[in-house]
Amino acid sequence: MMKAARFYGGKDIRVETVPDPQSGPGEVLVRVRAAGICGSDLHGYRAANPPSTAPRTPGHELAGEVVGLGPDVHTLRVGDRVGIEPLVGCGECEHCAWGQYHLCEKLEHIGGARSGGFAELTVAPQEKAFLLPDHISYDEASILDVLAVAVHALTIVPVEPAERVVVVGTGAIGLSIANMAALAGGRVAVVGRRQGPLDVAAEIAGAYGIDSSRVDPVGAVMEWSQGRGADIVYEAVGGTADTLGLSVQMAGAKGTVGIVGSFRTPQTIDTRPALRRELTLAWVWSYALRRERPEFDIALDLLARGLLKAEPLITHRFPLDRINEGFVAADKKSEHQSIKVLVIP
Repeated sequence: MMKAARFYGGKDIRVETVPDPQSGPGEVLVRVRAAGICGSDLHGYRAANPPSTAPRTPGHELAGEVVGLGPDVHTLRVGDRVGIEPLVGCGECEHCAWGQYHLCEKLEHIGGARSGGFAELTVAPQEKAFLLPDHISYDEASILDVLAVAVHALTIVPVEPAERVVVVGTGAIGLSIANMAALAGGRVAVVGRRQGPLDVAAEIAGAYGIDSSRVDPVGAVMEWSQGRGADIVYEAVGGTADTLGLSVQMAGAKGTVGIVGSFRTPQTIDTRPALRRELTLAWVWSYALRRERPEFDIALDLLARGLLKAEPLITHRFPLDRINEGFVAADKKSEHQSIKVLVIP
């Protein structure tokens, strides 16, 4: 028997004792060592009505140790340290055949339809468990999912050297996109409402910080860009924020707006400047393969070489039996000065 956080809807989270999961053919049993609280976890946490699948165990950002092998596992051994890619496609549709399994209509998530990392143990397909170098901690590896989204953002909307890049949003994904854009040679500005994350953006991306709680962010971007606007704007807030319209206003002629944030409410944009400037809107969803290589693995490579940074994003850690406190810290970011909150089962 193991302990697992069971989500019954909204803020009703209970740590319960449940049977250990069993690894099937081609699967590994993983002792979870760290799991991140994601913005999508917070959407459910803030929801008024419980999902039809309740109770369930989320946690799609995770890393741990292999402690059991199902039949036909040949690539891993007990004791291996692994980061877990949570996206599991059907493997049969045309999207999966093209390596774009994030578009699979039957896509499942570890931490979604499958039980995830807010538990002592979970199960993953062997091909979704990536070996970690010894110098990468479980805490760092637990947010490889975040870093992979940043890799995919630059797959969809590439950055050329010296391009003016604005990232709207200072959550872990926004900061990681800023990090990636700087690696590509972009001149980066980050827009947010808290000084702490803006300081992190300066640390990991050399980014110019724009505090939208103090200044008009569109005006500040225009001043920073000497009136030209941004070549690329990545919107990385989503939710119920009115940031897509702001992102469009920040883009200069022939610019591109990469929409990374997952919006929960309809968005309104003024199409006139978008038309007049011939802007491109590009949607960025999750990640998959880039030139036949998993973007999750690319993120791991960049992390291992010290190019992408994870540790500066981690602000809080809570044991599993205090997961409710962890969700409060993740939800009330300004009060707790949080960026990425980890649960340590």
